[in-house]
Amino acid sequence: MITQRTFWIATILFAFFIVMLTLKVGYINSSFSEVFNVLFFTSTNENLSYLLWNIRIPRMLAAFSVGAVLALSGAILQSTLRNPLASPFTLGLSQGAAFGASFSIIILGSATFSFGIFQNVSYIVIGAFIGALISSMIVLLFSIIKGVSSEGLILAGVAVAAFFNAATMLLQYFSSDNQLAAAVFWTFGDLSKGKWVEISLVCTFWLIGMVFVIIRGWDFNAIVWGDTHAKSLGVKVWTLRIYSLLFSSILAAIATAFYGIIGFVGLIAPHIIKLLFENPKHHFLFFASSFLGGIFLMASDLLAKQILSPISLPVGILTAFAGVPLFLFILIKRSMRD
Repeated sequence: MITQRTFWIATILFAFFIVMLTLKVGYINSSFSEVFNVLFFTSTNENLSYLLWNIRIPRMLAAFSVGAVLALSGAILQSTLRNPLASPFTLGLSQGAAFGASFSIIILGSATFSFGIFQNVSYIVIGAFIGALISSMIVLLFSIIKGVSSEGLILAGVAVAAFFNAATMLLQYFSSDNQLAAAVFWTFGDLSKGKWVEISLVCTFWLIGMVFVIIRGWDFNAIVWGDTHAKSLGVKVWTLRIYSLLFSSILAAIATAFYGIIGFVGLIAPHIIKLLFENPKHHFLFFASSFLGGIFLMASDLLAKQILSPISLPVGILTAFAGVPLFLFILIKRSMRD
């Protein structure tokens, strides 16, 4: 185990390294001195200034904000359900968003798609957001039913995900080639479409989520020891669980609506914190998971841009490759413990 001081020093240094590397490398490489000149507004290179302020910096901030939001959502779900497998991806939120986006593209014909670029994306975002909220509402209905365990909610999430996957495939079967390409491309999870407005909205929802977990941090600490113990301390367990599911669903929905499906970030970041710290207090767990999730997605996006350069892979592919082994590790660990 390490101290929190060591953790913050190491993660901040690593974050600085990733930030500078992200701004430096790409299809057009630049030196660190040129990057610093642009950041401090002393550069005379207008092309590099445009590249950094309009492409690389927004994409980097999109990666950090989305990673932070998804990690916070996953940490809330894992804490309130007391299940390490809980995340926006495993509860079906991402699949609901994919259905909503596909419905907007294929049925409503609300977007055109050419050369990897969407036009009229507002309806896709709205459709994806509604789809994610619908899937979360279904899981919420199960959570309201007394006697449903946290494992039961995970199974409900798996069923919801399977349903929306089937519905999405049905839509894609009857779509045109262009509509199919648009729907599939959206589900990849791509940060290149990050703009300042979307980044601001995601950050705003992250702040709202952090305010919620800070206010209810003591309740989360109490629920770790079981529902009965938490109730004896005056915690309204089911109220906390419903509010937590609602907040985490909205956080995941807003990120997924703008940037597509980026799986397993909400699973990976909280688990790394729990591996580094034994029974961490939830105020620290939530903030550290968010920060680590942001760094993880920034690093994943950097790797996605460089691994097959000049081709830039969707970051959702890399997070899935990273998340699946961890998911299996958690399953094996739980089975050995039981």
